[in-house]
Amino acid sequence: MTTITSTAARTIPVRLHLSDTDAVDEPRVSQVIVTGWPVAPGLAINVTLDEDGLRLDGRYSLTHLPSGQAIAQRLCARHADQAAVAAVATGIDWTDDAKQIVADERTASLRPGVAVWDWCGYDAFCRAEAYPRPDSPTYVSR
Repeated sequence: MTTITSTAARTIPVRLHLSDTDAVDEPRVSQVIVTGWPVAPGLAINVTLDEDGLRLDGRYSLTHLPSGQAIAQRLCARHADQAAVAAVATGIDWTDDAKQIVADERTASLRPGVAVWDWCGYDAFCRAEAYPRPDSPTYVSR
């Protein structure tokens, strides 16, 4: 008889900082806390929220925890994993504040128009799936 034991991936609260882009002269920033999965110190993957604050199940964001800002968003689980691996591979200390992260030349590969952002953001060909995936390179059960 074989017994299969399953442990859930550790989750953490992720504080998202969402800005209202319509109010240029008086931008509003709201904070929302969602469930996330840590992938490295200062980085987590979380369910993406749409413009109305509703969960887009099956779509995920890679978020810089100190700033609450997304590095990549609206990704399928597979591409969220790839974005996390690419971000960690830069060697950046993701626990730094946002200004230091943006100023670091190693973030160039993570900017809009480059691979991470182009993987699947709005691509209908990527199917929605639950995160974390069992074969995820960032998945560590605790």
